[in-house]
Amino acid sequence: MLLEASSPDGTARFLVPRHGDSVPGHSLELVVHGVEGAAPLMAAVRYVGGASSERVLLVPVVLGRYGPAASYVRLSGFVGEGWTASVAAPVGSDSTWAVETVTLSVGASLNERFPTSR
Repeated sequence: MLLEASSPDGTARFLVPRHGDSVPGHSLELVVHGVEGAAPLMAAVRYVGGASSERVLLVPVVLGRYGPAASYVRLSGFVGEGWTASVAAPVGSDSTWAVETVTLSVGASLNERFPTSR
């Protein structure tokens, strides 16, 4: 494990495993406990990418068939330092995000690795 962190209240865990063969580069797994029935939720992750550029990803919290809600995203260009994350919060009708952020986030999503049907 390259990085492992928890939210102050302990409901969210952020895991960045070391490089692997199945996913090029780094990835982030966000696991959130105690959100059953609360959906949709979104967390924002900011990190330093290549050439010291800041990147922002929107990470949806996906309820799986078993276990806690989780999401899996690719951290393109992540250099192993300089990252922050928000608490997973409900998405409201007044939520707005930049088109570039949404596009980058959709491209980074690896959630198909988690079964979402119940």
